[in-house]
Amino acid sequence: MTDALPPPALAPDPETARAQRAAALARMRTFANATLAGMAALYLLAALGRRSIPALGWLEAFAEAGLAGGLADWFAVTALFRRPLGLPIPHTALIPKNRRRIGAALGDFIGVQLLTPEVVDQALERFDAAALLPEVWRAVPEDALQAEASRWVRSAIAAVPAAPAAGAALARLWTPERGARLSGLAVEALSHLIADHKDQLREAMVARGGGWTPKFVDRMLADRILGAAGDLLAAAAEPDHPWRLELDTAISGFAARLEADEDLSEEGERWKADLLTDETVGAVARLLAERLREVTLTDDQARSVNATIREALKTRILAARPRVAELVAERLAGWDETTLVRELELQTGRDLQYIRINGALAGGLVGVVIYAVSGWLRLR
Repeated sequence: MTDALPPPALAPDPETARAQRAAALARMRTFANATLAGMAALYLLAALGRRSIPALGWLEAFAEAGLAGGLADWFAVTALFRRPLGLPIPHTALIPKNRRRIGAALGDFIGVQLLTPEVVDQALERFDAAALLPEVWRAVPEDALQAEASRWVRSAIAAVPAAPAAGAALARLWTPERGARLSGLAVEALSHLIADHKDQLREAMVARGGGWTPKFVDRMLADRILGAAGDLLAAAAEPDHPWRLELDTAISGFAARLEADEDLSEEGERWKADLLTDETVGAVARLLAERLREVTLTDDQARSVNATIREALKTRILAARPRVAELVAERLAGWDETTLVRELELQTGRDLQYIRINGALAGGLVGVVIYAVSGWLRLR
């Protein structure tokens, strides 16, 4: 049995994350300053001790070049955000001076170059909306879900003209093929009903005979009536029987009247108004709310839901690209220089301090190489 993976660590809240970045930046800036100070100290010690210990020339060359490299990178990093030592040196404080241009360029990059249809498709491909739907429904309070379901049901009913909708539904149901089948089933059912309950029907007719004729006469009459009814129904079993043709015409005509007759339309609206106040609608809404909480999508349904939601999101995202670019540009242009510098340093300052450290170390190594080459040239 394999050990279960530990749950993923929760991301810190924005304020905590901000404090953590500020602390990390302060540590790296202290370390970078200490590196620069260390190079300066090494240079002084090596320069003072070189006369008595010539080998310290290597250390002096390393520290001297490292100090120069560290100072150059400190100047370059500082000049991005502010004037070094507050001096009005040209081409410094580059980001604050050009924040509007940078904001416009960054907004254009995000809105046009980053949010391309291909990139949006790739991002949405990982978004499984269908998997979230059951959790969404279960997270909604029961009374709120029932109220919303009731609103959906009532809105759906109110939006549909009752009589025309009923007429259209009846017309679709009572096609010539279905009408023949339904009327045939009705004739068959009525024939079986008479045959299965012939004795009860006969006795019921005899009981209502009036009493002025003998019972055996009443039974003979009842049998004749039931036999005639059976014969009529047997004849009506034929699809082209006049009664069935008349029924088909009557139902088709009634469906057409429902769709066009103003009186029936008004009657349908009154019926619909009564239905909207009936408890039946509330029961349907409660049933809908319960089913929503229990909904389980098949694979095909999940794919269909995901495709629909992803396409809708893609359309909205692509349509919003110009506004995204404007928001980025407006946001950066609206920040004052202090806020802009602080926010950018929190995001990138830690890596920039590594540049200072690497510059000092790389400069030191270059100094050693130059010292070695200079010594070799002097020996020639």
